[in-house]
Amino acid sequence: MFLSRLVGLVVLACAVGLTAGCASRSESAVQEARAAREARIANELKALAPNVDTRDLEWFDAARNRAVPVRIYTPAAAEQRSGQKLPAIIFSHGLGSSRFAFGNLGRYWASQGIVSIHLQHLGSDRGVWGSAGLSLLNTLQAAASMEQALTRVQDVRFALDQLKRDGDLARLVDDQRIAVGGHSFGANTALMAAGARFKLDGEIKQFGDPRVKAAIVMSPPSLPREHDPIFVYTGIAIPTLHLTGTADYTPIPGFVTNAPERRIPFDSMATSPRYLGIFEQGRHSMFNDWSSDAVSTEIKASTRRLTLAFLRATLSSDSSSSQLLRDLPLVAHPLAVWEAR
Repeated sequence: MFLSRLVGLVVLACAVGLTAGCASRSESAVQEARAAREARIANELKALAPNVDTRDLEWFDAARNRAVPVRIYTPAAAEQRSGQKLPAIIFSHGLGSSRFAFGNLGRYWASQGIVSIHLQHLGSDRGVWGSAGLSLLNTLQAAASMEQALTRVQDVRFALDQLKRDGDLARLVDDQRIAVGGHSFGANTALMAAGARFKLDGEIKQFGDPRVKAAIVMSPPSLPREHDPIFVYTGIAIPTLHLTGTADYTPIPGFVTNAPERRIPFDSMATSPRYLGIFEQGRHSMFNDWSSDAVSTEIKASTRRLTLAFLRATLSSDSSSSQLLRDLPLVAHPLAVWEAR
């Protein structure tokens, strides 16, 4: 069982072009293929939302002696109204990803008047893919540890502080209208920032930040066995949107999450409003920029509409968006499940 899961992990990583030594092609050919794919994605994202500016910054948390790279999407300067502050979302990537991922969401949100701040969490970012085989497995398991989970939510708190320290952001962002979001391990980060609690070393730990008003939870991982999900997730007292798929499975040994387990945070909460969408045939890669099959393309378009409605309903009290979320949403790709509580 262990070896079959390891093989599955390596095959998955090879399929998305993340591990070293997956292909017999020369390194230059691999780099050329990657560059061509990145150029294609960049052009597609610009076409999706042309009136958007991006900034890549290297923030540094002196208190923790830690770098926190960010990519920030904002409406183009010509689209901004003088003196009008905008809502914002802080987005956390999954294990092995980076601040450059999920541009299809970041650019779209910015085009609709929502500042999108994508963090890169060093130690659980794309740097984990530098090894292969059992070394890769060990690296992934270390990157998905509780220590890294705590470091990530501290990155979010630091980013919230930076919203006032960065002059451009301070002038642009309404600090009373901030959401968090994340995919996979990043969904866990968002849940922690939203108020999830844990028992660690005999003590109850909670990392929710009152500045966070809503959370988008995409493909959350399962909890370690020693944690009771009811206890963990009833600590969350803000609106949440949960998105997953019927084929949303990850094969990392020791961190396997099956598709039905993705809805556990939603089912374990007591707070309303909260919403759950499960996309038919949706896989773990369905939200990523590089997924280009027809099903994923439709799911990404539907996700953009659903998340925008959620952000407008929770951060801007938009009544039409709230009504859409209460009813079965009109989305292009069919939802196997839609629940609103």
